[in-house]
Amino acid sequence: MVDLNTLNMTKRVRKKNLVALSGTKVLHGFGVAMFTVIYQPFILDITKSLFLTGIIVSLGSIMQFLPMPLVGRLSDKLGHKNTLIMSIPLYILSLVSLIYANSNAIYLLIFGILVYFLGLTLNTINSQFLVSVNSSSSKGFMYGIVFTSYFLGTIAGNSFVIFGAGLAPQFFFFLFIILLIIEGIIIFFFISNNTSHIKEKHHEEIILADQEEKMWLKFIKIPRMRVILIFFTLDIFIYGTTLSVYNGGLSDYYHLTTDQISFITIWMNITNMIFQIPAGRITDKLGKKKAILISQIFGLGFFIFNISASILWEFVNTEIIILFLIFGYISLALSIVCFIPSEQIILTDIGKNKKAESYGVVSFVRGLGYIPTGVIAGLLIENVSYLAPLIISLIGVFFEIWFILKFFSHD
Repeated sequence: MVDLNTLNMTKRVRKKNLVALSGTKVLHGFGVAMFTVIYQPFILDITKSLFLTGIIVSLGSIMQFLPMPLVGRLSDKLGHKNTLIMSIPLYILSLVSLIYANSNAIYLLIFGILVYFLGLTLNTINSQFLVSVNSSSSKGFMYGIVFTSYFLGTIAGNSFVIFGAGLAPQFFFFLFIILLIIEGIIIFFFISNNTSHIKEKHHEEIILADQEEKMWLKFIKIPRMRVILIFFTLDIFIYGTTLSVYNGGLSDYYHLTTDQISFITIWMNITNMIFQIPAGRITDKLGKKKAILISQIFGLGFFIFNISASILWEFVNTEIIILFLIFGYISLALSIVCFIPSEQIILTDIGKNKKAESYGVVSFVRGLGYIPTGVIAGLLIENVSYLAPLIISLIGVFFEIWFILKFFSHD
């Protein structure tokens, strides 16, 4: 039995952890948003080659999923707080490398990008698990709060880049380092690694179960885990077929300027921020399966608006097309906010003991599923039409809805 004082203490610790984590997410979103806008033009400016830029960007993307199973295993062994803290010096090392990178030291550029995305991987997985272990029955709501904090930071970061358009990239990297130092201090002093004094199993039993759980084999043998792996890999492949080349398509097909694309995108960011918490509450009330179904219905809206814009392109002016694209991005944002809480609740609760490693396995396979999407979309656009990826993704979403209804268990 656990006394009332222990339970109250646990609740206070969890609440403090979530408040601190939300604060770090504002800072982190600010820094990541700045970096995301700047780093590709920065690479291009140093390499003077789109081909080399594409290779370096791809290497960074690979670092977001390739080490995920090992990162998950490390997180299970060391604890989520300790592994989260490890991401901070990795980030700082990467940004320092980028500050000193130049055309005569491209190795610093490549090293910086690889280490940055490794830090991003460590930070992302452990942040999600800290939300999970510090939430009680309202996990969707808690994910909503944390992600709202992150989206608020990204909007601020994007806005800062716009206002500081004349500043050198190194200035933004240095500012990100300062934000990371503050983030690291908050994590170290205000987030507790052990939020529960309640042990359901003896230590020896946990070790035994840990040894018996062969993660890759379980994803093959256990139907529930197999369904989760297939669905999330299928989802990223279907949406990635369009989204991997979407902004490039807007520029090439509609001849939209960077400012116009940014104007369209910001509506998605605003929608993400406004509706993330309500979407979390909906997930808690309706359950994960229904929330994911709602997400896919909004996803259909994104493709329908974009297909309609493409069909109308020859008959209406650019302002009308931009309006359709905005509606499409708002629909995509609503799909994302409904998807995120269910996704994170599911992925942070796979397996019995090796939960972070399970999360890592799914992320790794999803990464493999995303790799060919850009090539497929590019070939479809060049050899068929701009509409081809959109139509294939639309059909794919209908297939996802069928898959959820057929194979997902009820909450």
